[in-house]
Amino acid sequence: MIKSVIIKEDAYRQMLSYVLDFANPNRPYRQWREVIGWLIGSVDNETVTVIEGIPMSSGSSIFVEMTDYSVIPSIVSEAEKKNAAIIGWFHSHPSFGFFLSGVDIRTQRYQQSLFENAIALVCDPTKISSIESGIHGYQVYMEAHRGREYRELDIRVELENTYTNILEELLLSKGVSRSFAEVIAYDALADLYALEGITPPYLAFSKATDLLPSEREAEPRIEASYYIQAPLKKREEGYIHVKLSNIGEGIAYLVDVAIPPSYDFEMLS
Repeated sequence: MIKSVIIKEDAYRQMLSYVLDFANPNRPYRQWREVIGWLIGSVDNETVTVIEGIPMSSGSSIFVEMTDYSVIPSIVSEAEKKNAAIIGWFHSHPSFGFFLSGVDIRTQRYQQSLFENAIALVCDPTKISSIESGIHGYQVYMEAHRGREYRELDIRVELENTYTNILEELLLSKGVSRSFAEVIAYDALADLYALEGITPPYLAFSKATDLLPSEREAEPRIEASYYIQAPLKKREEGYIHVKLSNIGEGIAYLVDVAIPPSYDFEMLS
């Protein structure tokens, strides 16, 4: 079972640069796009080392899916020249935070069915700070009874510079001098979900200790609300997970879930 991930600086820069091509402060927020790619590296016991991130394609504002597997033979061939292999995939969630959506879980489950040590990395450059790399790693549980559950892996990025300095350097190389805080329209999040016709992300976890001081002290207000259009089926939908996520400095979400009293749902937390 994989427990930790080491990301080499070249791979970190490659992934982040590709993400920033499609989501940066010079590009209108509503035109940001998710991207996806393959990871090249090696496995040593319970640790995966990522040495390269290979860009593949971009999707919509909040959706991207791995569909082209025909390129795998050529990628494998190039990886073998570096004494490495395909060890997973990465994709971006620009401004949405770190989690695996339902589609992501299906993709990762397929990856792990082919290679049990495969990992999924999620990139969100808007979350980068002096202590936050902007990349989180995951694996899903393959047991049928675990459903759509997944677990987060320990991440260590080997850099000679700071996360924020690398972000600034990459942005400047693309002619971008503005910060993410200047352009992200937080009230547009609900519109983006509605535009794609999908429900919010399925699963993620948040702790009060993860909040910035300004977020803990901020006066809560409703930024967006979501409604589940299709009826929930008792016993088929055993529980609901609600994602709480930081969307930037000074921003927090107040989430309220209402469940009809006739349904016998269990509150997990």
